[in-house]
Amino acid sequence: MVDLNNTDEHLYDLVARDLKKKIREYYFGQEGKIPNYLQLTEMYDVSMSTIKKAMKILNEEHVLVSRVGKGTFANKAFLEGNLNGDSIKKNGSEHHKTGKVGLMIRDIDGPYFSGIYRALADKADTLHQQLMLTVSRDFHQQEDSLLRMMMAHEVDGMLLTTRRKSIFGSSIYDLLYEQHIPTVLLHDVYDAKLPIVDVNNYLGGSLAAEHLLKHAKGNLSVIVGEHGFRADDLRLEGFLDTLKQHDIDIEDRCHVFRYSFGTENTAFDEGYKLGMSLAVKNLDIGGIFLFNDLIAMGFQKAMLERGISIPDDIRVIGFDNIERCTEARIPLTTIEVPRYEIGVKAYEILRNFMRDGHTKVPPRTLIDPKLIVRESA
Repeated sequence: MVDLNNTDEHLYDLVARDLKKKIREYYFGQEGKIPNYLQLTEMYDVSMSTIKKAMKILNEEHVLVSRVGKGTFANKAFLEGNLNGDSIKKNGSEHHKTGKVGLMIRDIDGPYFSGIYRALADKADTLHQQLMLTVSRDFHQQEDSLLRMMMAHEVDGMLLTTRRKSIFGSSIYDLLYEQHIPTVLLHDVYDAKLPIVDVNNYLGGSLAAEHLLKHAKGNLSVIVGEHGFRADDLRLEGFLDTLKQHDIDIEDRCHVFRYSFGTENTAFDEGYKLGMSLAVKNLDIGGIFLFNDLIAMGFQKAMLERGISIPDDIRVIGFDNIERCTEARIPLTTIEVPRYEIGVKAYEILRNFMRDGHTKVPPRTLIDPKLIVRESA
């Protein structure tokens, strides 16, 4: 009844999600009495430890209630959709409109998300809707709790960001999709059933490669985040594909580095450490593309402290075009992400979703970036 070969998720999470699904479907009858632990181990063919962990999850989410001397039962509040927003529809009809839209972003202080937030806030004001803001700070467990909190407030729709590499098998995202809760993701992610609005990351990587090929001497380098994040993978793919189109031998002329970077708050320092450690001269790197501006500016600082001239010795390109790019010691050439436009487009798609349903909105909307040339390249 669960895929025991699914290694992308803990077995107890799979069991917990399947039990919730069965409870919602009254698999255990109208009374909702749950089998005992031993019966559940036989039912799912898993260990007692797995069942205990799955039941702990359901108890913490108040999906279950215990009755002394009688056993464990489904919580009526959960079955009626009054708990954790697990049912936004009752008796087949939509809940009343609240005029509220939920927004969960990863970081309100960072220059990237604050740009998107301004567009969403302006759009909400224009439409006289209340924007309910929550900040996940990249904690997946907190992310789930915040989503359930917004669902419990019966928002009319949600706009979300996540740092997950994939949302396949994440029960909260499955729930949003299965119950047709109007939801739009604000950046690209693997395995998304929900509609996405983001910059065209592939094109951004391609623009950076084209510019460095024209102006940089020696070898090229590209720095992106760890493997598995769709935006990073696409930027790298666009960069390398463009080199191939120009008959560049990638293994001979391009150095690719992938790192596990932190948040926007640590990006500048991480770029600086990278710049202090990278053997630029030994590798004959004359042009480098870094996957965000803060990392690129930290990298620049390190280059200058090491006596490496920008752009004479090395040309540097970032990604995003945050406001601080022009304030860098060497104003930064970058790929501009139209953050305000992304926010406006996402809100429009969400409104269409709320009005017409999931099948009426495009699965992925990508907005083209553009190259902004400054002194660093």
